[in-house]
Amino acid sequence: MGNVLLVEDNPNAVKKIIQYISKISSESAVVSFAEAGVALQYAKDNEVSLFILDIQLEDYKGTSLAKQLRQLPEYKYTPIIFETALAGEELSAYRDVKCYSFLVKPFDEEEFVAAFCDAMGLSSQINQQARTIQVEQKQFILEYIVPDIAYVESFGKRLAVHTRNRISDIKEDMISGYTLAGMLALLDDPEFVQCHKSYIVNKRHIEKIDKPGRQIFLKGFAEPIPVGNKYQSALWGSL
Repeated sequence: MGNVLLVEDNPNAVKKIIQYISKISSESAVVSFAEAGVALQYAKDNEVSLFILDIQLEDYKGTSLAKQLRQLPEYKYTPIIFETALAGEELSAYRDVKCYSFLVKPFDEEEFVAAFCDAMGLSSQINQQARTIQVEQKQFILEYIVPDIAYVESFGKRLAVHTRNRISDIKEDMISGYTLAGMLALLDDPEFVQCHKSYIVNKRHIEKIDKPGRQIFLKGFAEPIPVGNKYQSALWGSL
C-alpha cells in the first residue's frame, strides 16, 4: 500500500496512530517525524503514498508543510489527512492545500480507520490513473497526465490541449506538429473520442449531453463542444 509519512510531535499520538495502521495493513510502512522540515526532506528523497500531518508542529505549521508538498509535482494530488485539536479557524486552512480529510483530537480508532482507508483507496486510484504522455515541441517537451486532458481542439496545423486537474486548475497549451488522429494514437485511451472534425473529448470530463443541440458540456468549462453529424452515432453509442 506504500509509505505513510506521519508528522506529529506528540509521542503518544504517534504510538497510537502506528498501532491503528498496523491493524489495518501490514503492507504500509509508517515513517514519523516531529519536525516539518525533516519530513519535507524525507518526502523529497522517498516516495510517499499518504501524509498524516498534525497542524501544530515543533518548527512550523502542518498547513505550511502541506503547501510545500503541493508544490512538488509528485505530491500535487497525494492524499493528506490533517489532525488537530483545534476545530475552528485552523481547519479552514485545509481547503487551501486540498487535503483529503481531517481528524479532530481526540479521535478514536473507528474515526481514524475510516479516514485512513478512504485516503489510501484514493492514493491507489490516483496511482493507477496517472499515466502520462509527452508531447515534443521544437524547444521543449510537454508532459500531460492523461486523465487531466479534458479535450483537444484543432486549429489547422496546431492543436490546443485543454486540461483540468483534480484541484480544478484549467490550462490551455498550443502545440504544433500533431493532427487529431496522431493525438488519439498517442493518447491510446478508449475514454478519448473524436466528436467533431476539430475536437477530441475525454469522456471522464463530460458533465451533460445535449443530443438535440448536438453539444457536449464538460465539467469546469463554460463553452460547449460541438458534435458533428459524421461522429454523433458512434459517439452516442460509446457513452
